[in-house]
Amino acid sequence: MEIKQIIYPSSEEDYNKPFFTIKNEQVDFQFGTVFLQKGTRIPEKGFTKHDSHEISIIQKGKIEMLNEDGSVKGYLKTGDVVYINALEAQAGNVLEDTQLMYTLVK
Repeated sequence: MEIKQIIYPSSEEDYNKPFFTIKNEQVDFQFGTVFLQKGTRIPEKGFTKHDSHEISIIQKGKIEMLNEDGSVKGYLKTGDVVYINALEAQAGNVLEDTQLMYTLVK
């Protein structure tokens, strides 16, 4: 068993703080926290596509999620849980300082 304290990255650190990354024949997942600063776009340009399925819990904040054509897909806000398919295009505008916890599963 491994126990860790939940902490979020500071604004001086990378925005992502992984706690556990487990990879073996049976499982491949990562769990961690993210801090996103108000006024930023994630990613800065274009869209990202992860090769893992993602489940995230928005602990605090608000993100405007975008479709690939630039239209608004929806809003993630405090208390929301979101599932994102592997290889689904992702981008968003951070409307409030945001803290989230995530799990990536391959």
